[in-house]
Amino acid sequence: MSDVCVTNTKRNTRRMAEVNYITVESKVRNIVDSLIAEGVEIKYLFANWAQTNVEFGKVKEPTIVYVLPASGDLDVSWKEIKDSPETQIAFIDRTKFDFNSTENDEIIERMKRLCYRFIKQLNESGLFELVEGRIHYRVIYNYLDENVTGILINLTLKEVEGTRLC
Repeated sequence: MSDVCVTNTKRNTRRMAEVNYITVESKVRNIVDSLIAEGVEIKYLFANWAQTNVEFGKVKEPTIVYVLPASGDLDVSWKEIKDSPETQIAFIDRTKFDFNSTENDEIIERMKRLCYRFIKQLNESGLFELVEGRIHYRVIYNYLDENVTGILINLTLKEVEGTRLC
């Protein structure tokens, strides 16, 4: 948990620097790193779609893209603030331009299985509330300048521990 200390004086408000700054993105990155440590050959990108489009040209392996969240909620209590961004997470891989349905379906199924492993690791991490129930996904075909196929999920990731207020 990171700390943000705010003290009020009669004359002004003084803010102290945040210590051990831990973001939702860094927690997602840790989950992906744990998959890589288990031998899963993947790349991780944290970017908006335009940046992903540029970066994906350099990527050769399946990729988990944590898309820069556009919105979310802050849950404020007397002791901490928990972030709950509305995320988009894509699981994508390269495909041939002239793919056939069987080849493309195989990539989609591999990306679904990567998604399953990610969600399992996320739930086991204890960093976020459990992800359970129905999760809608959208199949991605040629979403970028590169020929890619995969799936995109939308999750609201709710931190278990947020930023502690002093």
